Amino acid sequence: MGLEKDWVCRPVFRFDFSGLETAEALEDQIKGDLGRYESIYGQGSYKNLKGRFLNLIRNAYQQTGHRVAVLVDEYDAPLQHSLFNSDEHEKMIAVYRSFFPALKDGDDSLKFLFLTGITKFTQLSLFSTLNNVSILSLRPEYSSICGITQDELVRNFSPELNAMAGRNGWSMDDTLSKLKEEYDGYRFSAEQKEGVYNPYSVICALESGKISNYWASSGASSLLSSLLSRPETDIEGLDNAIVDADLLESEDVSIDNIAQFLYQAGYLTIKGYQDGLYTLGLPNGEVKRALYKIILPLALGKSTASVNGTINGMKASLIRGDVDEVMSNLKALVAGTPYASKGDKPLEERFQFIVVQSFYLCGCSVEQHRKVGGGEIDVVVHYRNLILVLELKIGSGEKVLEKGAAQAMDRGYFDAYCAQGKDVYLIPVAFDLDSRTRGMSGYRIEKVS
Repeated sequence: MGLEKDWVCRPVFRFDFSGLETAEALEDQIKGDLGRYESIYGQGSYKNLKGRFLNLIRNAYQQTGHRVAVLVDEYDAPLQHSLFNSDEHEKMIAVYRSFFPALKDGDDSLKFLFLTGITKFTQLSLFSTLNNVSILSLRPEYSSICGITQDELVRNFSPELNAMAGRNGWSMDDTLSKLKEEYDGYRFSAEQKEGVYNPYSVICALESGKISNYWASSGASSLLSSLLSRPETDIEGLDNAIVDADLLESEDVSIDNIAQFLYQAGYLTIKGYQDGLYTLGLPNGEVKRALYKIILPLALGKSTASVNGTINGMKASLIRGDVDEVMSNLKALVAGTPYASKGDKPLEERFQFIVVQSFYLCGCSVEQHRKVGGGEIDVVVHYRNLILVLELKIGSGEKVLEKGAAQAMDRGYFDAYCAQGKDVYLIPVAFDLDSRTRGMSGYRIEKVS
């Protein structure tokens, strides 16, 4: 394929709405941007935003002979910040409606218009007014345009991959596997077979030579905390959410559909599609940690600082190989766990959810419901040279723990792990549902290998 050679130098107007939280700030930002471009192409007599913008577009076309390109980055960021403030939200919408119609009226002077954002707000009349705009979000031909495919990673970043492998003492296969686990997995259409990498995160990892958390959701964390803390939110079910195709493809984002918002915000991605239903799930390890750092304090009813402190204590104990201290920290973490918000969500499921995510945030690999010859293991935790086989029971007293240990022994829950040359511990854990003592009532640690 030949490369383009005849490039046109045309007027480009770029607007960035990120970080704007009030209608006043949004309007001031637009006026400032318009003023900057008007200093180049001239200012008319118009005072309103639409008139000024339309005049600017037409002036630029007339003066240069080239139609204008308009780029709007994070067009929706101010609207996200005002979702829980209806008065401010309406003021925001009024600003948008006084600005964007210029793009419709100035269509004959426009060459290219590109708007980016994570959420769709059709109540602005933006997408109906701009009938010359196509929404690319779910179209398969564009599904990899904003990410890096596996082939692109290997083909274009070979020197960086080799440097990262050498720095960490990894093989090339190990390096690619770790990058894939942390940063791959995004799918943006039902037809897309191969996931794509988050370009920012994978490039940061290659530049630094380290696997780390580089991704953040463009200011959505505070909004997410508000959404996830709503009583009706099923936080345990987010990683396997089923969403109607019509809703995902055509409806606005709203505070009433947390899975749809998380998809548009990049926390969930398309995992499957069948008969008009999308299955959404977490794309990779980096995103999972980012989300559960928000969710875990909400599930526990505790402050983020308190939960982070206990998680750090668990991780330090894991590094030392002090399993008793690990479990002591876990017991402190789950003490006083509130009931799940949904009446049909058993508290025992919430306990297992908390246990799994706590170990995951410690950097562990965690298996759930692992089927073995004699039954099914509740939770298996892998960390360096440690394997913890946890059998979770509801109740209190030694008899509950004895029952859990006997079940694991009789069914050979840990046999498959003893041959790995690691320290294997069998840990029956009892949880008490009593409102006065709700939490971990006891545990027993037995080294079996």
